[in-house]
Amino acid sequence: MVKNFRISFLNVIRKYSFDGYLSGLLFFVLTGIGIARALQHEYFVDVFQRIQYTLWWHIPFNLFMWWNWFLFIPIMFWITIRLPLEKVKLLHWVVVCFLLPIIIVVIRQFVATLIIISILPDKSGFQVHFHWRLFTNPWIWLDFIVYFAILIGIKVVEYQQKNKMTELRFTRLQSQLAQSHLNALKSQLHPHFLFNTLNTISTLILKADDSEAERMLSLLNNFLKTTVFQSDRQEITLEEELRFVKDYLEIEKVRFSDKLEVKENVERETLRAQVPNLLLQPIIENAIYHGIAPKTSNGIIQISAKKVEQQLLICVEDNGPGLTLIKKKRSKEGVGLKITKERLAHLFGTNHVFELENLLSGGVRVTISIPFTNNAQTVAYS
Repeated sequence: MVKNFRISFLNVIRKYSFDGYLSGLLFFVLTGIGIARALQHEYFVDVFQRIQYTLWWHIPFNLFMWWNWFLFIPIMFWITIRLPLEKVKLLHWVVVCFLLPIIIVVIRQFVATLIIISILPDKSGFQVHFHWRLFTNPWIWLDFIVYFAILIGIKVVEYQQKNKMTELRFTRLQSQLAQSHLNALKSQLHPHFLFNTLNTISTLILKADDSEAERMLSLLNNFLKTTVFQSDRQEITLEEELRFVKDYLEIEKVRFSDKLEVKENVERETLRAQVPNLLLQPIIENAIYHGIAPKTSNGIIQISAKKVEQQLLICVEDNGPGLTLIKKKRSKEGVGLKITKERLAHLFGTNHVFELENLLSGGVRVTISIPFTNNAQTVAYS
């Protein structure tokens, strides 16, 4: 039981160590009170003091008496934390605001009396002097003021610690939510993509087109390596994202043959920008499924990126049938766009844009605007 008490006591002290600023302020205040009381004894008439001593006695004695408040802070911490106001309100008020200050003040005055009686020739006796210090001494109220001032400091530190822990839990939940969004995106990406790719490869093998089948297997290998390597990264550079998309599009070009053409207009400085992992893939996949697949020829996807003030502006366009036909189709591919919208809202709040619109010339444009964050690594995308 004693061991458990000691462990609990030490854990609370480690967790709720008194704030350095408050400790310094308390030390300054207690030192000031001690010196002021010493000077008051030496230079002013104190009718309540039976024996007058020198300043060199009063200064160390009063500094010791006021500095020893630091010995009571860990106990005050432990009791205050163990009796939280929100759970045991009545007991908290009785113990922390009534019993504990009385006990501490009695202990402090007992120590003061013991020192005076032991060192100095006070013939009044321990009991008389102790009674005087508790019930007649007009400065006893300073002890209670200091106690409640320290108690307020403890409450401030407790609030700060709880606030930090709440922020830490919130940050962890935010990270877990972002990871779950990414995992959800990957879970809907791989199965049907791999099915379509393997189906294309098997078709190429049946047609005895070994060179094209081998090339597609190599592209698939690169695609999967990139996916695994970047599996836990929430953000990557736009350069890395475009390289990943390039591997994906090369595979899709094999599937659609000459029906798919990809155009890029990406400003060089944007390649260093940080973007959410797998930002473009579901958008391009959606454009291929809804915009390029229904066409018989001349399917075009255009990817552009530029910096506009402090925002990264990315556009993905296709020349498909437009939003009218897309809205009539309800398929699994729509999950990717939904998750992407949720991820952007989660990561950037109101400081982002995600828009889908029909183009006058036909097709759909997806516009994304997010804060431009640089990555200083060398750009080598091609």
